[in-house]
Amino acid sequence: MRNHRHLENETQIPRVTQSNQRHITIKQRNKFINKISTPAVINFEKNRVVLPSVVIAQAILESQYGTSELYKLAKNPFGIKGSYQGQSMTFYTHEVEKGKTISVLARFRKYPNLQAAIMDHNQLVHRKFVRQKNLLSYRKTTRLLQKNGYATDPHYAQKLNRLIVKYKLGRYDLKALNDN
Repeated sequence: MRNHRHLENETQIPRVTQSNQRHITIKQRNKFINKISTPAVINFEKNRVVLPSVVIAQAILESQYGTSELYKLAKNPFGIKGSYQGQSMTFYTHEVEKGKTISVLARFRKYPNLQAAIMDHNQLVHRKFVRQKNLLSYRKTTRLLQKNGYATDPHYAQKLNRLIVKYKLGRYDLKALNDN
């Protein structure tokens, strides 16, 4: 497979999230949120598909504020599996199966840039998980993500909702709605 990262030694295969995470400063957190928010707002203004608050919360949760190996190496802030225009990378990741967390090897989409990742995320979420446009409730959106299998974590929607409230991410939804 073209540009599929293959590593012969299992210990060389990175984990989506590394166990030796360093503390995220307020400045780093805010910088990451701002980096994700601009294209998230623009995409919502154009397509009315996924609220910016949900996009930002998913990026925070899935990439640990942009510090995950998946984000650094594949520009994939959402943990989206598969390939993007033939591009992918292999990582170990944690999944929840029958109530137990297990480590599995999986292929994840590799993006050329953050804008491509956000556009692809919006299309995927709309097509497979939310299936509605103009959905203006972040709680309903996160509930649909969980119900329709975006993540195996049984507390996924709750975690996203907490991030949206904690960092007041709804302000980006208001910006997207009021800028039009």
